[in-house]
Amino acid sequence: MIPADKPVFSFTVSASDATDPPTATCSPEFVSVSARNALIEFELVTPGYSFDPDAPITFNDSTTDFPDLWVISATQLSVRDRCTTAGKFAFTLHLVEDSSGKAFKVDPLIVNEPD
Repeated sequence: MIPADKPVFSFTVSASDATDPPTATCSPEFVSVSARNALIEFELVTPGYSFDPDAPITFNDSTTDFPDLWVISATQLSVRDRCTTAGKFAFTLHLVEDSSGKAFKVDPLIVNEPD
């Protein structure tokens, strides 16, 4: 059981090869975090796609709020959000189409609202 003061936020990532390069979407498009040391999970649910093994996630601005990244599998990632700085944190999830090696990305958002 996860303590109430250590919540978990989840993004579901879906990919589509209807375009070239493929595209991806996140649901939800953003999460609002107010608790320190929250866990943020990402699950890629479309078969045939993986997170880029070399750089699955990058933050657009330098921050110390996201010090830990865990690659659980080719389709599951987690990061720790220290939630010490208020603001909107843009980041990029990097994905790969397994059959072709085509790289593409999606840009969700984390909004930190520390207590």
